[in-house]
Amino acid sequence: MSRVLALTLMLLVVGCARQPLQPVDDWERHQAAAERLNSWQLSGKLGARLPDNSGSARLRWHQDRSDYRIDLSGPFGQGRVIIETTDSGVRLRQGGAPPLEAASAEALMWQTTGWRVPVAELTYWVRGIPAPDSRHRILERTPQGLLKTLRQSGWTLHYSDYEAVGLLPLPGRIVAERKDTRLTLIVYDWSFPES
Repeated sequence: MSRVLALTLMLLVVGCARQPLQPVDDWERHQAAAERLNSWQLSGKLGARLPDNSGSARLRWHQDRSDYRIDLSGPFGQGRVIIETTDSGVRLRQGGAPPLEAASAEALMWQTTGWRVPVAELTYWVRGIPAPDSRHRILERTPQGLLKTLRQSGWTLHYSDYEAVGLLPLPGRIVAERKDTRLTLIVYDWSFPES
Protein backbone atom coordinates (compact mmCIF):
# COMPACT_ATOMS: atom_id res chain seq x y z
CA MET A 1 0.00 0.00 0.00
CA SER A 2 1.41 3.37 -0.94
CA ARG A 3 2.12 5.99 1.71
CA VAL A 4 -0.37 8.40 0.10
CA LEU A 5 -3.18 5.81 0.23
CA ALA A 6 -2.33 4.89 3.83
CA LEU A 7 -2.31 8.57 4.86
CA THR A 8 -5.63 9.17 3.10
CA LEU A 9 -7.26 6.22 4.87
CA MET A 10 -5.89 7.36 8.22
CA LEU A 11 -7.29 10.89 7.68
CA LEU A 12 -10.70 9.44 6.75
CA VAL A 13 -10.78 7.31 9.91
CA VAL A 14 -9.76 10.24 12.11
CA GLY A 15 -12.26 12.55 10.37
CA CYS A 16 -15.14 10.10 10.92
CA ALA A 17 -14.37 9.49 14.59
CA ARG A 18 -16.77 11.04 17.08
CA GLN A 19 -15.41 13.94 19.03
CA PRO A 20 -15.31 13.41 22.81
CA LEU A 21 -17.97 15.20 24.81
CA GLN A 22 -16.88 18.00 27.06
CA PRO A 23 -17.88 17.60 30.72
CA VAL A 24 -20.91 19.57 31.91
CA ASP A 25 -19.57 21.45 34.93
CA ASP A 26 -22.68 23.59 35.46
CA TRP A 27 -25.92 21.56 35.09
CA GLU A 28 -28.21 24.60 35.44
CA ARG A 29 -26.42 26.42 32.62
CA HIS A 30 -26.54 23.30 30.41
CA GLN A 31 -30.27 22.83 31.13
CA ALA A 32 -31.00 26.50 30.34
CA ALA A 33 -29.11 26.19 27.02
CA ALA A 34 -31.09 23.05 26.10
CA GLU A 35 -34.38 24.78 27.03
CA ARG A 36 -33.49 27.73 24.78
CA LEU A 37 -33.07 25.28 21.90
CA ASN A 38 -36.72 25.51 20.89
CA SER A 39 -36.49 25.26 17.09
CA TRP A 40 -35.00 22.02 15.79
CA GLN A 41 -35.49 18.99 13.60
CA LEU A 42 -34.55 15.40 14.17
CA SER A 43 -34.82 12.21 12.21
CA GLY A 44 -34.67 8.75 13.68
CA LYS A 45 -36.54 5.61 14.55
CA LEU A 46 -39.21 5.14 17.21
CA GLY A 47 -39.98 1.70 18.60
CA ALA A 48 -42.78 0.75 20.97
CA ARG A 49 -43.28 -2.42 22.98
CA LEU A 50 -46.65 -2.77 24.65
CA PRO A 51 -48.44 -5.78 26.11
CA ASP A 52 -50.73 -6.16 23.08
CA ASN A 53 -48.83 -4.37 20.32
CA SER A 54 -45.25 -3.71 19.25
CA GLY A 55 -43.63 -2.11 16.26
CA SER A 56 -41.47 0.68 14.96
CA ALA A 57 -41.63 3.70 12.67
CA ARG A 58 -39.26 6.10 10.97
CA LEU A 59 -39.60 9.52 12.56
CA ARG A 60 -39.12 13.11 11.39
CA TRP A 61 -39.87 15.71 14.06
CA HIS A 62 -39.92 19.46 13.30
CA GLN A 63 -40.25 21.69 16.38
CA ASP A 64 -40.65 25.46 16.12
CA ARG A 65 -41.22 26.85 19.61
CA SER A 66 -44.63 25.44 20.65
CA ASP A 67 -45.58 24.30 17.13
CA TYR A 68 -44.53 20.90 15.85
CA ARG A 69 -45.03 18.37 13.11
CA ILE A 70 -44.26 14.71 13.81
CA ASP A 71 -44.13 12.54 10.70
CA LEU A 72 -44.17 8.79 11.32
CA SER A 73 -43.64 6.46 8.36
CA GLY A 74 -44.64 2.82 8.57
CA PRO A 75 -45.79 2.83 12.21
CA PHE A 76 -46.89 -0.64 13.21
CA GLY A 77 -47.79 -1.48 9.61
CA GLN A 78 -50.20 1.47 9.31
CA GLY A 79 -48.50 3.58 6.61
CA ARG A 80 -47.77 7.27 7.19
CA VAL A 81 -49.11 9.29 10.14
CA ILE A 82 -48.67 13.05 10.62
CA ILE A 83 -49.35 14.74 13.95
CA GLU A 84 -49.21 18.54 13.92
CA THR A 85 -50.33 21.55 15.88
CA THR A 86 -53.19 23.70 14.61
CA ASP A 87 -54.75 26.97 15.80
CA SER A 88 -57.22 25.03 17.96
CA GLY A 89 -55.14 22.07 19.13
CA VAL A 90 -53.62 19.06 17.37
CA ARG A 91 -54.51 17.19 14.17
CA LEU A 92 -53.67 13.63 13.12
CA ARG A 93 -53.70 12.71 9.44
CA GLN A 94 -53.34 9.16 8.18
CA GLY A 95 -53.64 7.94 4.60
CA GLY A 96 -57.07 8.54 3.08
CA ALA A 97 -58.86 8.69 6.43
CA PRO A 98 -60.49 11.91 7.60
CA PRO A 99 -58.25 13.95 9.93
CA LEU A 100 -58.78 13.59 13.67
CA GLU A 101 -58.46 16.58 16.01
CA ALA A 102 -58.15 17.04 19.76
CA ALA A 103 -57.22 19.78 22.22
CA SER A 104 -53.78 18.25 22.91
CA ALA A 105 -51.44 15.61 21.52
CA GLU A 106 -51.90 13.58 24.70
CA ALA A 107 -55.70 13.55 24.22
CA LEU A 108 -55.29 12.66 20.56
CA MET A 109 -52.94 9.75 21.33
CA TRP A 110 -55.37 8.46 23.96
CA GLN A 111 -58.31 8.83 21.58
CA THR A 112 -56.59 7.01 18.69
CA THR A 113 -54.39 4.43 20.40
CA GLY A 114 -55.40 4.17 24.04
CA TRP A 115 -51.80 5.03 24.99
CA ARG A 116 -50.90 7.67 27.56
CA VAL A 117 -47.93 9.34 25.88
CA PRO A 118 -46.62 12.56 27.51
CA VAL A 119 -45.96 14.43 24.25
CA ALA A 120 -45.47 17.83 25.91
CA GLU A 121 -42.77 16.38 28.17
CA LEU A 122 -41.16 14.52 25.27
CA THR A 123 -40.17 17.85 23.72
CA TYR A 124 -37.86 18.32 26.73
CA TRP A 125 -36.87 14.69 27.26
CA VAL A 126 -35.62 14.40 23.68
CA ARG A 127 -33.14 17.22 24.43
CA GLY A 128 -31.80 15.33 27.46
CA ILE A 129 -33.44 17.49 30.14
CA PRO A 130 -36.44 17.10 32.46
CA ALA A 131 -39.68 18.91 31.65
CA PRO A 132 -39.87 22.03 33.84
CA ASP A 133 -43.53 21.86 34.90
CA SER A 134 -43.57 18.60 36.87
CA ARG A 135 -41.53 17.00 39.61
CA HIS A 136 -38.60 14.83 38.57
CA ARG A 137 -35.74 12.90 40.02
CA ILE A 138 -32.34 12.44 38.40
CA LEU A 139 -31.26 8.92 39.34
CA GLU A 140 -27.94 8.75 37.53
CA ARG A 141 -25.61 10.91 35.43
CA THR A 142 -23.04 10.03 32.78
CA PRO A 143 -19.32 10.59 33.52
CA GLN A 144 -19.69 13.91 31.63
CA GLY A 145 -22.49 15.07 33.99
CA LEU A 146 -25.38 14.51 31.55
CA LEU A 147 -28.61 12.66 32.29
CA LYS A 148 -28.29 8.90 32.28
CA THR A 149 -31.46 7.95 34.19
CA LEU A 150 -34.41 10.26 34.89
CA ARG A 151 -37.75 9.59 36.57
CA GLN A 152 -40.65 11.93 35.77
CA SER A 153 -44.44 11.66 35.46
CA GLY A 154 -44.37 7.93 36.16
CA TRP A 155 -41.80 7.28 33.39
CA THR A 156 -38.20 6.15 33.80
CA LEU A 157 -35.93 7.38 31.01
CA HIS A 158 -32.52 5.95 30.13
CA TYR A 159 -30.20 8.12 28.03
CA SER A 160 -27.14 7.09 26.02
CA ASP A 161 -25.12 7.80 22.87
CA TYR A 162 -24.77 11.53 23.47
CA GLU A 163 -23.25 13.50 20.62
CA ALA A 164 -21.98 17.06 20.51
CA VAL A 165 -24.34 18.94 18.16
CA GLY A 166 -22.80 22.36 17.83
CA LEU A 167 -21.79 23.15 21.39
CA LEU A 168 -24.66 21.23 22.98
CA PRO A 169 -24.50 17.50 23.83
CA LEU A 170 -27.76 15.83 22.77
CA PRO A 171 -28.83 12.20 23.32
CA GLY A 172 -28.75 9.72 20.46
CA ARG A 173 -30.79 7.06 22.24
CA ILE A 174 -33.61 7.35 24.78
CA VAL A 175 -35.52 4.45 26.32
CA ALA A 176 -38.68 5.44 28.22
CA GLU A 177 -40.40 2.84 30.41
CA ARG A 178 -43.65 2.91 32.33
CA LYS A 179 -45.20 -0.26 33.71
CA ASP A 180 -45.33 -2.65 30.73
CA THR A 181 -44.75 0.04 28.07
CA ARG A 182 -41.32 0.65 26.57
CA LEU A 183 -40.59 3.36 23.97
CA THR A 184 -37.19 3.57 22.29
CA LEU A 185 -36.08 6.58 20.27
CA ILE A 186 -32.89 6.35 18.23
CA VAL A 187 -31.86 9.71 16.77
CA TYR A 188 -30.01 9.55 13.46
CA ASP A 189 -29.64 13.27 12.87
CA TRP A 190 -30.24 16.64 14.54
CA SER A 191 -30.51 19.86 12.55
CA PHE A 192 -31.38 23.46 13.33
CA PRO A 193 -33.15 25.92 11.01
CA GLU A 194 -31.14 28.83 9.68
CA SER A 195 -31.71 32.02 11.67
